Amino acid sequence: MRTRILALTAAALVSVPVLAANAWAAPTDLNAPYARAAARVGGDATLLATKNVSSAARVNGRPVGYYCVAVSDATVNLSDAAVLATVNNNRAMITAIPNSSCNGQSRTITIVTTDHANAPVDVPFTVAVL
Repeated sequence: MRTRILALTAAALVSVPVLAANAWAAPTDLNAPYARAAARVGGDATLLATKNVSSAARVNGRPVGYYCVAVSDATVNLSDAAVLATVNNNRAMITAIPNSSCNGQSRTITIVTTDHANAPVDVPFTVAVL
């Protein structure tokens, strides 16, 4: 019985780092001194680093390749801003569409990522509002 308790305790201690590694970490600050807003986003819509961006999520009803990035700074007017986007370390295409509503939020940018055959694909990307 004592051996079983020790084995279970050891197994629990070993699994703690594994569970901690899977926890979502808060995004880091993005060093983008000339951008009014910017974000590095994972292919699963996880915010990795941000500047004046409150969230990134998949576009409702679109399982792959469509993202919604919300700008948190109310002074940023997306209708007259230069919006740049690039895929990170992948061969894919990206389109950034500044619009007034995405997933029911205002001040958002719709991002669409596609492969060489124009099929939606999940890839990490960076977007910046100048």
